Amino acid sequence: MVRDFRRDDQAVVEALIQAGMRERWGVTFDPAANPDVADLWANYVALGADADADVVVVEVGGRVAGTGTLVSVDDRAGRIRRMSVDPAHRRRGIARTVVADLVDRADRRGLRRVVVRTDTPWFDAAALYRSCGFEIEAQDEAETDLVLLLGP
Repeated sequence: MVRDFRRDDQAVVEALIQAGMRERWGVTFDPAANPDVADLWANYVALGADADADVVVVEVGGRVAGTGTLVSVDDRAGRIRRMSVDPAHRRRGIARTVVADLVDRADRRGLRRVVVRTDTPWFDAAALYRSCGFEIEAQDEAETDLVLLLGP
């Protein structure tokens, strides 16, 4: 079940996102480098229209198994950020469900593009977005930018 992030989700969602970053960056991971994760409510939800952000979670068996955030870049584009799925729930369509929900929210907002940036060596992430219809817009050894065009 996909639902909006609630304030009482903070601790579990923060841990989920940080675990994903720790998995990617290993010993070089520094939680202080991503201060928005420490208070998703204040940094995205509580700002309302000023932030133009949606934070969602997917529950499986009453527990948060995945999350993602859509933030507006401008009045025509949104960016997917802070995607993470609990390793115990991977390969079950949860990430695809989060992406589809965020894309739908972008479309309802009237956005025409959804963009996402991932690390180029993180092949699974790029493959996920490509399987959801995103196309590579730019790529180098470090980062891959993908885009999905919406509507006319």
